[in-house]
Amino acid sequence: MDNLLKVENLIRAGQLNNNPHLVAEYKAKLAGEFSFFMGLLEDILTRKPSWWVAQRKEYKSDSACDKSWEMTEDGINEMGLRLRIKRCEKLINALGTLLKVVEMEIKNI
Repeated sequence: MDNLLKVENLIRAGQLNNNPHLVAEYKAKLAGEFSFFMGLLEDILTRKPSWWVAQRKEYKSDSACDKSWEMTEDGINEMGLRLRIKRCEKLINALGTLLKVVEMEIKNI
């Protein structure tokens, strides 16, 4: 099971609420995954302009060319990476909230 799905399931089940060390560990792992996915997206986006310019003359509109890009392997991967990156961001934010709650509890003790 990948880290994203594992963390999602742990958060949904409430199994990370009382373990700030594990929360911090998962937050760091997700930050690494976020960076990795951004690197992959960067590679795709550096190839996109040359493909787009070469293909544009084959289509009647920019929109049609964009849709054609979305059907390529790179286009499909771009969409998937954007969604994974968004998932990483949301999970990192959720883990940050759990850490903040623990921090506030410690300050109140």
